[in-house]
Amino acid sequence: MFNPTIEVIVAQPRFRQPPDMSFNSILKRFPGLAEADAVCWTGSTAIGWGNVFSDYDLFAFSDRTLELPVDETMEAWPGVDKSGIRWDNWMGEYEKARVDLTVWPTGTFAKVLQPYLDDELELCGTSEGMLAFVYRMSIAIPLKNDSFFKEARELLDRSSFRRARARTAKVWAENSLTDVAGQLDAGDQASARISARVAAFRAADACLALYGDYCHDEKWTMRRLRSKPECGIDADEFRSAVLDGARPGESDGDCALRVARWAQGHLVRLEGEFLTGS
Repeated sequence: MFNPTIEVIVAQPRFRQPPDMSFNSILKRFPGLAEADAVCWTGSTAIGWGNVFSDYDLFAFSDRTLELPVDETMEAWPGVDKSGIRWDNWMGEYEKARVDLTVWPTGTFAKVLQPYLDDELELCGTSEGMLAFVYRMSIAIPLKNDSFFKEARELLDRSSFRRARARTAKVWAENSLTDVAGQLDAGDQASARISARVAAFRAADACLALYGDYCHDEKWTMRRLRSKPECGIDADEFRSAVLDGARPGESDGDCALRVARWAQGHLVRLEGEFLTGS
């Protein structure tokens, strides 16, 4: 008979106080970070979107092995991307909060962006993991070596990444709209409604990316829209058109058509912005 047991190694507190994210305080827990070339705080807590269950994300950059704490609260593991980029993860406790620390080789950001610096790429072929890395670098709060992150943002601004990222999201949105048409033709209204919703999220993502918001996690769409009104989609408009679902008396097929047309309208506008060189 299967009788699993659970051993709690480190209990999570019911209520959490935000940790001190000053570099001097962080060094008390992570003295090895003094040897890093640069350190930043990033992720949802850095941008003000965190909650009581959020990790506190730190990036450190070094071509040397950094000594990090070893205790019962932590685990560590290496990572590798399909491009060959490697990194080291450390996850554990800091002032009763959970910290996710990633140590990258110092030249990683320039290496990820190099194809977009060499050419005006039409589409973005960067992996999901490296897309997240670029986004987190774009919102990073420097803790050590401010100039490192200033230069990283300047590199991002000079590259074609923003446009390639937006065009790729636009292509995915258009693919979803094609799904809507095919599913409606087949009488599959429920699936068409889902595809239209996917198209709407991808259209919003494309508009946001063109205006320099590189997050690609759907759960933050409303936050992203509120923080980037210049992208052309109002958060309340998105809620009404997409999140509120079917309107009274609206069938699944009618809802799919309405949401798909909403997404298509923004894609047409986006295409105009590409043509005018936004």
